This record gives sequence, C-alpha cells and structure tokens, in this order.
Amino acid sequence: MRGILVLGALAAALTVSGAGARASGSACPTSNPANELVLAGGSGQTAQLGRPFPAPLQVRLANSNGCPLTGNLAGYDITFDAPGGGASGLFAGSGSREAVVGTDAIGSATAPTFTANFTAGTYVVDARSDVGTVAFSLSNTGAGLSAAISAGTGTPQQATVNGQYLQPLQARVTDANGNPVQGAMVIFSIVIGPTGAGASFLGGGQPTALTDSNGIATSSPLLANGTPGKFSAVASTDGVSGVATFSLDNHAATRTLTAGDDPTQATTVGTRFGRPLTVRVLDSSGQPLEGAPVTFTLGPAGGGGGGGGVPAAGAGFVDGSSQSTFLTDQNGRATSPRFVANGTPGVFTATATTAGATSPVSYRLRNLPARLRGLDISQQATVGDPYRNRLVARVTDQHGRPVAGTAVTFSIGKASNGATASFPDGTFQATVTSGANGRAIAPALEANTTAGSFTVVAAISAGTPIRFTLANHAGVPAAISVGAADGQSMPTSMPLPLRLGVTVTDAYGNPVAGGMVVFTAPSAGPSGLFGHSRIARVATNDKGIAIAPPFVANGDAGGYAVTVRAGRVRAAFALVNSRP
Repeated sequence: MRGILVLGALAAALTVSGAGARASGSACPTSNPANELVLAGGSGQTAQLGRPFPAPLQVRLANSNGCPLTGNLAGYDITFDAPGGGASGLFAGSGSREAVVGTDAIGSATAPTFTANFTAGTYVVDARSDVGTVAFSLSNTGAGLSAAISAGTGTPQQATVNGQYLQPLQARVTDANGNPVQGAMVIFSIVIGPTGAGASFLGGGQPTALTDSNGIATSSPLLANGTPGKFSAVASTDGVSGVATFSLDNHAATRTLTAGDDPTQATTVGTRFGRPLTVRVLDSSGQPLEGAPVTFTLGPAGGGGGGGGVPAAGAGFVDGSSQSTFLTDQNGRATSPRFVANGTPGVFTATATTAGATSPVSYRLRNLPARLRGLDISQQATVGDPYRNRLVARVTDQHGRPVAGTAVTFSIGKASNGATASFPDGTFQATVTSGANGRAIAPALEANTTAGSFTVVAAISAGTPIRFTLANHAGVPAAISVGAADGQSMPTSMPLPLRLGVTVTDAYGNPVAGGMVVFTAPSAGPSGLFGHSRIARVATNDKGIAIAPPFVANGDAGGYAVTVRAGRVRAAFALVNSRP
C-alpha cells in the first residue's frame, strides 16, 4: 500500500544518500519512482547459536538509474524470509522465520531483531518486495558457546579421613567445535556417598570458578570428612545439560604396603630394567585402596656418590628424575614408570612410600657390568702405512644382547722399542659411543716407522677391558749389511773360517724378518760351493739376519766376490782363495 503523496523535493532530498551514482552527464527525470530493492545493512554477519545478530537487517528502495527517488516511498511491504530448515533463525515479534515490515518515508525498512537458531552453518535471508528481491548472507556458529563439560585433574583420587585431597578439582568447558570456552561459570558440588563419606571445599559453601583461556575452571581445595568410603563431586555450567563427575574416596588413616612383584631385579649398566616397580596399598581391614598416592624413589638419593668420590650404583626414570608419584588403581596397585641403570655396577635400593603406611617397601636392584668383546683382535700393517681394518669393540649385556650408547675408550700402547700407531689426529686415545648394534668402531690407525708388536686397550667405565694385539712389520728390504766374513782368505779347497752372514733392513732401519736372501758364488774361476751348490737361499730371522751354509773354496786360487741379493737390494763379500 502507498500513503498520501508528499512533496517530491523533500523525498528526493531524503533519499539522495541512498541512491546510486547517476550516469555522468545525464539529467534525472522529474518523476523517478523506485524500481529495485537494495541492501542497506546487516549482511555478512555471524551470531552464536541461540543469540541475536548484532546488527539489524535493513533494505531500502532505489532506482537503477541512480537518481533520487520521487513520489511516496512509505508503505512498501518488505517480506523478510529465513530458511525453513537447517541453519536459520527467528524474528522477534512474530517468533517465526518470516517478518513483514513497511518502508518508512525515506524508503527504508528494518527487520525485527533476528536470532540464530541452534544449527551451525551459513545461509541467506531473502527480502522481497514489489520492486525486487535481495539476500542477506548470514552464519550461525557454536564457537565460544559452552557445549560440553568434562573432568580434568582430580579424579580419581583419595585422601585420608579429615585430610586434604592432594589435587583440587578441575573441569574443562568446550564449545561445539571442541575448543576451550573462556569465562564460563562452573559450579562444583559434592555428592555424599552411601556410607556418608564426603568432603567440603576450603572456605565452605558451593564454590564457583570461571574458566581460563584453556577452558579450565579450578575448585578451591577439598577436605575429606571423617567417614571412610567412596563418593563423588560434580561440575556444571550454564547451557550444558550434562555434568563432569569426579570419583573420590576417603580412606582410613592406617595403610599397609606390599610389593606387587619380585622386589629384586638386575640389568646391565646403561640399560633399562626389565620391569617397573609395583606396590599394593591396603587399608586397615586389608581392602585395596584406590587413588592412594604412592611415591617411588630410586637410589642413590640425589645422585650421590659412593666412597672416595666414586659414583654409586643407581638408576633414573625415563624422564631423568629419581622420584615419581602415581595413584593406585581399583585393585590398590600402583606402578612406577620404567627406569634405566646408571653407569656404575653395584647393588642399590629403591623404595615405595605412601602417607599412613607404617613402613616403606624396599626393592633390591643391581647394575651388572657390561661386557666387551673385540672383533679382529690381531692385526698387522707395514711401518708407515695405515692398518687395513679399524678396531671394533662390541658392548653387550649379560645375555649377549647389544648395548647402545656406551662410551668405549681405545688407548694405544707402545712397545719397548718404540713401535706403536696413532689415530688420524695424531693422538693415542679416542672415545667412541656404541651404536644400536652395540659396536664401537675406533678411528683409523696408522703404524709408525718402528717395527714391533704393541697393544691397544678398549675399556668402558664398568666392565673388563679387552686388548688388541697389533704388529708393525718392516717394509721391503732397503739395505744389506755384510758381516765379518767379508775380506776373508782361505786356502784352495778349504772351508771359509767364518760363515757368510748379512743383516737386511728396510728404509727406516727396521730388520726385515722372513725375507729371502740369495748368496751366489761365481760360476767359473776362483769360487766355492755352499755344500753342493754355488747358490744358497736363506730366510732372515726376526733380527733380519741371514747366515749362509758353510762355504768351501774351489781349487782355483785368486780373489772373487760372492754376491748377496734381498729383493732389489744387492751387496757382496770379497773373498780370496790362496795357495796352500
């Protein structure tokens, strides 16, 4: 419906700001009625489920030519229509998804307050009129609204009657997307158990707490009453139908501790013990206590040392600590984390304690020495050259299984004559950590220039060391020194008074052992024989000395030379056969 005509000039003045820009250089018509509907505000909003959108939905009349409107702009019926299913909302006043609003004197229409329903999602609300239709894009979200509450720390747990519970109660509030809700009010309440067991909050009354940025609300401390038994506490918050439940138990003051398994164990240093520590907690009537805090402590306390400053045998939990507290289960059983022996062999004690127990439970634990085994323990190399194979020591436990992460130190010895070797950096000691296969591989070794045997010792902090026997062998013959028989004279057909002997050495002056030396007498003229041959082949002994068989002069008088050859090196003896 349309109202009475108002002055066109006034209507035009009121609608100038809402009209689109007219075409450049074109004049606006004298009569310019509305022929379209445009959005004036409210599109693109998001509201939480069940809550109103912050800005109203608004439309206005306009003409597609961009010129000010003329005529009566009031009384145009605008129908706002939200979806009938899924994400949508309701208009105030009508309480339905549809609202009809008339335009005002300047052609604007504002819908009643629009409230999101309880379905999350994006949707459109149409605004329809005789001159056109527009759509508002809206979204409903559950973000930031309390949708669930759950128990955090503080359940299950127990306390001695009339004592304080170890932990306060904590409840976590989340929205529909599982994200924490900050600032939600949480109410904590005690539900008395069938035996009358219960508790009160420090300060009295029913505590409330606001959730923090993590959605966590924490109660005030909780004090057990004087009645043993099980009971519960609940936490609730507005907008969530369910509650978070906490299981609590008041126990009598007297308790008994017993070891849950064999209290004796052993393992190799640096390895994990086979079982965690276990204990059972019983009340005065012999019934298991659930939720009792049990503290396990590994020796030595604080990592103390043994006598004379030597580290003592001990162990640590896998997180590096020596003490850990756990609650007992419904069978009264508490189990420690896994723990690892330190690097010192020996026997030590671990304990389990709980409040109210007359005595702790003790566990006798033992760290066994690791074992070392050498691979390829005898090797040899030529002086001045690297050893072909690296030294390998394998670390194992008492069952022969490899132990990783053990530091193995290789120390190179020196023979009395100076024979030795060194690592690539010129040092005589190197520490290597064993790998997953238990093997520690030393750096490469290089022989020095002195021939001889020496040892390399591999050792770990706990265990018997092993020894590698290495030998620097002399290099190829580089020199032959002839002995005292050089320059001798003997009658023809008579034996040489002194046997021919030589010493063979390498380039560094080391005697060449086991080298073949060839003695050769002339084939004609003055000469002689080694037995029945003019040639004798003799191996050098460990001092590099080779002594030829007895040499007998032939019947020709005169001087001559017996040559000596070792490898590519040659020498000679000057001899004389004289007339008798």
